[in-house]
Amino acid sequence: MSLSKILIKNALSNYTGFVVSALVGIFISPIVVHHLGNIGYGLWALFQSFFGYFGLLDLGLGVSVVKYISEFRARGEQDNVNIFGSTIYFTYILLGIIGMLIAFGLAPFVTKIFIIPTGYRHIAFYGMLISGLNIAIIFPMSLQLNSLAAHQRYDLTNGIAITRQIIYAISVILLLKHGFGLLELFLLNFVLSIFTFLVSHFLVVFKYKLIHFHLKLYRFSMLKTAYRYSIFAFLFNLAGQLLSIGNLIISTMLSIEFVTYFALANKLVVIISSTVGSMLNVTTPTFSTLWAINAKEKIRFAYLEITKAVTLISLPISMVVIIFSDPIMEIWVGNGYHLAALSLVLLTVVSFIHNIAYITDHLLLSMGKPKPAAISIAIAAIANLLLAILLTRWIAKDYGAGYGVLGIPIALGLTMNAVDLFFLPWYVNRIIELPHREYIKIFIKPLLFIIPAAILALLIRHYFTPHKLIVFVLESAIIGLFYWGLYYLFGLTDDEKARYVGYVRQFVHKS
Repeated sequence: MSLSKILIKNALSNYTGFVVSALVGIFISPIVVHHLGNIGYGLWALFQSFFGYFGLLDLGLGVSVVKYISEFRARGEQDNVNIFGSTIYFTYILLGIIGMLIAFGLAPFVTKIFIIPTGYRHIAFYGMLISGLNIAIIFPMSLQLNSLAAHQRYDLTNGIAITRQIIYAISVILLLKHGFGLLELFLLNFVLSIFTFLVSHFLVVFKYKLIHFHLKLYRFSMLKTAYRYSIFAFLFNLAGQLLSIGNLIISTMLSIEFVTYFALANKLVVIISSTVGSMLNVTTPTFSTLWAINAKEKIRFAYLEITKAVTLISLPISMVVIIFSDPIMEIWVGNGYHLAALSLVLLTVVSFIHNIAYITDHLLLSMGKPKPAAISIAIAAIANLLLAILLTRWIAKDYGAGYGVLGIPIALGLTMNAVDLFFLPWYVNRIIELPHREYIKIFIKPLLFIIPAAILALLIRHYFTPHKLIVFVLESAIIGLFYWGLYYLFGLTDDEKARYVGYVRQFVHKS
């Protein structure tokens, strides 16, 4: 199979996996909220965030797995694939055991760490134990999935993920319908992790014989090589986790109940951001190739084109979400979630700005210059943590405990977006020798054309407020088509129209 066909197949399977995951998340969340209540869902969301931090134990090894196994495989060095795979596999088993023991040790103190109502304390305790067992499975499981990715078998990794999501959705509905609760959802996650591990292990070891695992193949030198590469990935992950600390702050300073409002808004924003992230992931090899041959002019062109594309996609979507935030929450989870709608507005603004700057992260990684971005994001993450604590406490004290939730997105905007707007674009423009005026110019027309689209959205919201999903989808489509059509007719030059039509034809032809 040709390289272009492999890339298209992988991209399509990635998008299919993303779409299924997004649909399951959107569909399942209101069901869980209504059956468990705000406190139960808040505890569920809190544990998902809390145990996400356990992934930092690997210090970014997942990135190394894909890189080195791909390289060894390309050179036909199967012995090194087995040695490297075995080294990381047994390291992951050890890390999984360490993570499990940490969770077991924290279980008796979970009600002292977080503000959990009395009726939910036993669930929190057993949830910690079950989640600890889950961690022990997830680490070695991730090695199996990354190994499949390194062998360009994204169809298999996404097939596993899609199957898991479907089983998860059906199981959640059945469990809640028959009167089961939060503890059973923790057990379901654990069972699904075992299922994923067994399937991925069968594919890697027995079906396709991609890696032979054996403890005698363990090499400490291989582990050192992997960690030398993965340390900057770890810094990015660490900063990202610190920037996503909202659920933990809310649960320790306010109440588990208020986690629900932030978690619901954040879930929608993550889904929207992931659509952009999926598109940007394919830019890394392109930028790497151009940088390797010192083709700065082509890098500047590609950088501006991608930035403009992300802006044109993200801007109308973000505008619709902001204007229709209350109807969105009403349609999705029902009445009484105005705080979630306010959080959605603020998080959408933060996410839109970050999506634009996300391109600079990819470019810096592609050019082998991740250090400035990693340091700046780490500084922003620490500042965000401190500011979020202060704002949450101050807003909760002066305006009510519930409104303290808004301190999280405000802190994100003041810290992360400051780096996004001022430092990263300036640094990248300097490296690729792009005048700042030329960079800023690409945002002028998209922002001008959003004004009539926003007026149309406000009129639709005033006269035809949507109360059903199909109505909201149709109205959103009308607003989006109005914006993109207006921009195509009056915002693009004839050369740009010809070029973009050529892009579409080329993609369809390759498909």
